[in-house]
Amino acid sequence: MNATYGDKVQFYFVYCREAHAIDSDRPNSTEVEQPVSTEERREVAAAFLDDMELKIPALLDNIDDKTSRDYASHPDRMYLIDVNGKIAYAGEKGPRGFKPDELEKALKQELANPGDLAKANENPQANKDSNATLGSPDATSRQRQRASRIMSMPLISAINSDGDDKVSQSEIDDATAALKTLDQNGDGKLTSDELLPQRRRR
Repeated sequence: MNATYGDKVQFYFVYCREAHAIDSDRPNSTEVEQPVSTEERREVAAAFLDDMELKIPALLDNIDDKTSRDYASHPDRMYLIDVNGKIAYAGEKGPRGFKPDELEKALKQELANPGDLAKANENPQANKDSNATLGSPDATSRQRQRASRIMSMPLISAINSDGDDKVSQSEIDDATAALKTLDQNGDGKLTSDELLPQRRRR
């Protein structure tokens, strides 16, 4: 998309907190620990840029995660800001809501009629069928964020085996076996150390 529209639109991506750090409750193949300072995050981001050989400029969210919170952007989300600095398009949260085709459609509309999408977002009636939102997250977005944080806790993650952010009846039925996987020392009890995400001490 940058290759197609880069002469008309400035593309950036914002590097925020690690979604699957090895010291989190949902690690994956990455070998990166969660940075505990802005400078550490900057180093991790720089290594990521080198590894991926990305051509799009990167911005860094500080360790306070303000940008990520304000835009409900973790782990990933696409925004289009119009010529007046207003949000013309806000995609749903990724990975399920990461839909470049939607962004490109909004981008074409914005280039054809600058400012129109943001104006539509300011009018609830005009925007009733749109996924776009204006400004910081509304109450619904904050609820989704809270639900996401809850679902990321080891206790829920163990039960929610398919990772769909909902605990189904079958997962409830299998909860006893799932909870036993959290008993790291095998003492038959679950302590707060085993139920909370592990954090590094420095």
